[in-house]
Amino acid sequence: MSQSRSYQENSSSENSIKKHGIKRQIYYQISAFISILLFVMWGYLQFFAVSVLLIPIFFIPIIYLIYSIVDGINDPILGYLTDKYKKFTAKYGKRYPWIMIGAIISPIILVLCFVPVVDVQSNPEAAIIAVAWLILMMCIYETFLTLREISHVSLFPDLFRDLEQRANVAGIGMFIVLICQIIASVSIPLIIANLGGAYNPNAYLGAVIFVAIVNYILILPLHWGVRETEEMKEARSKLEKEEKSSVSVREVLIRIFKDRNWMSYLFAFLCWAIAGACILAGVNFFVLHYLGLGIEATILPMLAVLLLAIITIPLWVYLPKKLWSIKKTYLAGLIASAIPYLLLFFVTDYIGFIIVIALVGIGYSANWGVVYSLVQAETIDNAVVKTGIREEASYMGVLRVFSAFSWFFQTLIFAIVWTVTGYVPARGANQTELAKFGLKLIISLVPFVFVVLGIIVFVITYTITKEEAQSNREKLLELGL
Repeated sequence: MSQSRSYQENSSSENSIKKHGIKRQIYYQISAFISILLFVMWGYLQFFAVSVLLIPIFFIPIIYLIYSIVDGINDPILGYLTDKYKKFTAKYGKRYPWIMIGAIISPIILVLCFVPVVDVQSNPEAAIIAVAWLILMMCIYETFLTLREISHVSLFPDLFRDLEQRANVAGIGMFIVLICQIIASVSIPLIIANLGGAYNPNAYLGAVIFVAIVNYILILPLHWGVRETEEMKEARSKLEKEEKSSVSVREVLIRIFKDRNWMSYLFAFLCWAIAGACILAGVNFFVLHYLGLGIEATILPMLAVLLLAIITIPLWVYLPKKLWSIKKTYLAGLIASAIPYLLLFFVTDYIGFIIVIALVGIGYSANWGVVYSLVQAETIDNAVVKTGIREEASYMGVLRVFSAFSWFFQTLIFAIVWTVTGYVPARGANQTELAKFGLKLIISLVPFVFVVLGIIVFVITYTITKEEAQSNREKLLELGL
């Protein structure tokens, strides 16, 4: 046993705490570029279903509910299975093969999501076929996307061990994310506009094929960034063989749901994710059907968000490294998210919309980028110290369950508000004043309320201090974990 402990300590000291070069850090975060590119394209799917395929509104929450349930089942299972020892992963790495498999297959399935298998407009009875196709493709797509993303984020706390390097890598990741979003927010609507416009199904098919091609170009640098060293493979395999990570899925889930700090973060993230989903899904409807503009008019508002997010990245990197605890920094990010949502309620024109929505970038830079990664790593460190088991993917699987349901809640909220206010997608910009009020409500007061709820719960329940977090990192090195 002492020999095993010595081996683990030496392996950890040699590989886990070393400073990975800037090139490795950038290549590792290429996954973030791929995720955002796919995510931005996937974000058009709801508008595509409602306004292009003309699927009845009441079907949309059903589609996303089934999607969320499937996600809820496969995310923790995939997390648990990828945490387990296998000869296959012992040879190629615990996370690397799953990252690459997901990166190769998921773009193909996303393309199929935008294939209009039936013409609902000329044959309304065929809507159920379109709904069934979307559900099937979305669930398969989510499975392979999860396989990559859950394995990638699980590699982060294991590969990058000290706070300073974690903050730097998170900052690089957020910068890459924002650059990707700028590219996606400009290129995708322009492609759609030039291939036939916002109501032409072939325009979306052209855009998603472009996204898939870029994804495959980026797989090579991603491969270089997520490869695990031989020492890491041996150390993780040894831990698994000694059954330090071998427990039932039931035990893992019970332990995760009893982890107060993880659940505190998870609830706050869910509230923020629902708010973010309302904004991301609502912008197209607001710009096209409230303001009466074309899809290319979504470019400037999103650029404003992303540019302000880029400007504030250094702030969110600096605060947890030099000044505040991660808890205080995360709370600051949540508050920064809530304020512009409230201000959006008073917006009535395009210029005002651009100015106010730009402020969303401040909180977005923190909560989807820098601090988001640091809170995850801090809570996982805390859990590993208590249990002596590295099961990051299981934790991330549970997180993805909740984040997936954020889209169901968003579609349910939209369906309720649209029904009450009389919004009809087929009317385009010719909506009643009440319907337009509903389009504003779903991007302002609704997300504001959810973020405030997340803030309250996080303040009350999250307990990890700055000193405790540092102590946990030191204990992990001592334990060879």
